[in-house]
Amino acid sequence: PAGKGCVRSCWGWVRSRAMRKEFETACEIVQAAADVGGLQLGTESLRDGLGIAHVVYHWVNSRGERFGAGTYSQAWVDRYLERDYLRMDPVILGCLQRFDPVDWKELDWSARTARAMLQEAVEFGVGPQGYSIPLRGPAGQFALFTTSDGCDDVAWSRFIAENQRDLILTAHEFNRKAL
Repeated sequence: PAGKGCVRSCWGWVRSRAMRKEFETACEIVQAAADVGGLQLGTESLRDGLGIAHVVYHWVNSRGERFGAGTYSQAWVDRYLERDYLRMDPVILGCLQRFDPVDWKELDWSARTARAMLQEAVEFGVGPQGYSIPLRGPAGQFALFTTSDGCDDVAWSRFIAENQRDLILTAHEFNRKAL
């Protein structure tokens, strides 16, 4: 799936009936999810339905317990944890301070460690483009729903403009299921 969205973006991310059906199927999988395995299947189906590289849902409660479902490679997840990027990740830090969705281009990547993390993320196939939706729960839970890809800035902006509403609704459905 990596790059699949970029090819589609050349045609303006026009949703064919087949793409729409894939997306609707992914939403049904998320709605039917009864456990983390169901949410994992939902991220994979959604990624394929949107034609992008990655979809990730990551949740942390007030006690610091974490859980997630997503399509990042295990190698990237291991590297992220090994380097303790959670403490300095501009996506996490930026989304903790806001309630509205954010394109990663709007975040502060000026620190050398942040730039190094982004470079590694690209090398591990995460892609330089990202869109994260911060979510909150009733007992102090914090979650992020993130999509990412390796396409260019114009294609990514078009993707976000055309899919923002669906992404926000889907993010809230993931969060509802996780809570």
